[in-house]
Amino acid sequence: MNDTFYELLVKKNKPDSSAIIMSAINIIAIVCMLVLTLYTQFAMILVIALGFVFYYLVYPKLSVEYEYSLLNADLTVDAVYNKTKRKNILTMDIKTLETAFPTSSPKMNGQRNGKRIDCSTGDMTSSYCLIFPNNGENILLFITPDARMLDMLKRVS
Repeated sequence: MNDTFYELLVKKNKPDSSAIIMSAINIIAIVCMLVLTLYTQFAMILVIALGFVFYYLVYPKLSVEYEYSLLNADLTVDAVYNKTKRKNILTMDIKTLETAFPTSSPKMNGQRNGKRIDCSTGDMTSSYCLIFPNNGENILLFITPDARMLDMLKRVS
């Protein structure tokens, strides 16, 4: 049996300003909580509730990693949020792949229509665009594969 299996985990690059923004939001939240404590207890409860919502819904989305799994001709892309929660983004058959090219290529200029799914690190110089047909429209999947995954994708498709 000649099975092909490869798994690759890439981390999405965060902008440099995200740490500063998160620190500022934390400081503002603490100051608001202290100031509102002096006025009403209802405002204090509201601030605490908003803090929990922010902590459970926004913080986990700040650290994102993408896992590409290639098993024979099936490519599965999962998002891993904050190294704890996994969400399946896409599962496609590589044999239906129309074309693949680097995102820095001039071919990218003509590819504007279709559903765009960005599962790359954010560095467009090392990312690739894979185009799959799906129910009459194209899916443009942006990934950042390494050399071994590129070789396997070429071999399988």
